[in-house]
Amino acid sequence: MEKQKILIVDDSEMNRALLVDILEEQYDVIEADNGVEAISLLSKQRSDFSLLLLDIMMPEMDGFEVLAYINKYHWNDTFAVIMISADDSPTNIKRAYDLGAFDYISRPFDSTIVQRRISNTMLLYARQQRLEKIIVEQFHEQEKNNKLMISILSHIVEFRNGESGNHVLHVNTITKYLLKQLVRRTDKYHLSKPDINLITIASSLHDIGKIAIPDAILNKPGRLTAEEFEVIKTHSVVGANMLLNLPVEQQKAPLVKIATEICRWHHERYDGNGYPDGLKGEEIPIAAQVVALADVYDALTSERCYKKAYSHEEALKMILEGQCGAFNPTLLLCLQEIADTLESELMDTSSEQETKSIQDVRDIIDYDRLFLNEKRTCPSREQQHPQLLYIDSLTNVYNRRYYDEFFQGADDIQAMAVIDVDDFKHINDNYGHDTGDIVLQSIARTVLSCMRKTDAVVRYGGDEFVIVFYSIPADVFEKKLERIRHSVNSLIIDDCPELHISVSIGGFYGIETAKKLFKVADDMMYQSKNTKNKVTICFLNEKSGSKDNI
Repeated sequence: MEKQKILIVDDSEMNRALLVDILEEQYDVIEADNGVEAISLLSKQRSDFSLLLLDIMMPEMDGFEVLAYINKYHWNDTFAVIMISADDSPTNIKRAYDLGAFDYISRPFDSTIVQRRISNTMLLYARQQRLEKIIVEQFHEQEKNNKLMISILSHIVEFRNGESGNHVLHVNTITKYLLKQLVRRTDKYHLSKPDINLITIASSLHDIGKIAIPDAILNKPGRLTAEEFEVIKTHSVVGANMLLNLPVEQQKAPLVKIATEICRWHHERYDGNGYPDGLKGEEIPIAAQVVALADVYDALTSERCYKKAYSHEEALKMILEGQCGAFNPTLLLCLQEIADTLESELMDTSSEQETKSIQDVRDIIDYDRLFLNEKRTCPSREQQHPQLLYIDSLTNVYNRRYYDEFFQGADDIQAMAVIDVDDFKHINDNYGHDTGDIVLQSIARTVLSCMRKTDAVVRYGGDEFVIVFYSIPADVFEKKLERIRHSVNSLIIDDCPELHISVSIGGFYGIETAKKLFKVADDMMYQSKNTKNKVTICFLNEKSGSKDNI
């Protein structure tokens, strides 16, 4: 029988040797001496491992950072993580569990305890995975058999609005196909099959807030006045508030959480010109982005009391030309790619018949409370997720907004560096924008791995990054930049091993205003771009210092 594989990540060779001695007879043990090496290894063969033994205190990338990365990308869906450390403080233990660790083993190691804890962890983890699989299967079976949400919402919409119940069904169908195509195009949003299924069902609730709109406005055959349109616009907030008025235990359900996002934000637009909160770009949850596009497409191709239906071709043209607001460019590509499928699929869609009683629906959602239209203030996106304002959604480093708000007026920064990817247009043109995104993500991770916790890494725009340094010696600053250049130059992209990546780096050392630091560092970066794959630094009180590659 093949042994289960364990990865030990610890910068201490002695600690790794002790664990190998304890485990090698029963398990196939692989070693990594730092967090960066572990991430690289797991990115290629994580499905091979049953368990990760992870030290906390390590250079390059500490154990908590590794665990956060693993948790963020759901790698621990396939293996368990046990933290190992000589520090068994309650704070560290709590943090480990919060970040997704399954257990925590303190040094010095007792061989019997280590063996037993690892054995129990792997047994319990396997059992947990089996239970989760059973629950997921049961959930899907219930959805497949009942289609509760879709059928009841179709009737509600049909009764209350001039739209047919087909609108709900059409939005369901379009949402499903858009999500499936999105996953084929990019892994940016980390959507699993259960996620797609959940968003598709939740899309049925996108317009429930219209139940509160007066008939005279909702079904008005002519053009709405400005005042009437403002009343119509309230349906997004009203719908979200309806869901927020559900019992607490129902609010926590994944379906309700996603439906709340969809209700409130399916009229937001990618350029920030939507409503009710004026969210922009990836501030808008991807579920709401997809449903927004599905809603607009069906609204255009359906006959309403105030307009005739546009043809499939006319609707596509209007959306792609921006006549209906701005949408995620990747989603627009997805829409074009599934256009023929949608046209034929929606043509055959007819109103579904109710096959289950309303009581079945109440098993999932308390509709009596749902439609009580109680007033409740919904927290803004900023209040719910303030970190989203300042984090670049692609690279997970700080964004331009963060730089402008926290560094633009600063006058106590020790040093600054500007990084630009060499020949990035060539990468996009020849390997595709998805590969370009992977390159930017890889560079961002590499830069972060070279930084101290006190340094700030910012995606300034496109393929340009800025690093802000406080209290750093000049020689360390120089070595940091050179290390970044070398590390990026050594990167290998899994799907494009032949792709060579390099960066041009400019730096300015000396306490100055952020504006001055950036200007000089940017000038130095352009000097580096003359030869590419180079670091050029200017030190304060020096005319210019050009540092050749070490």
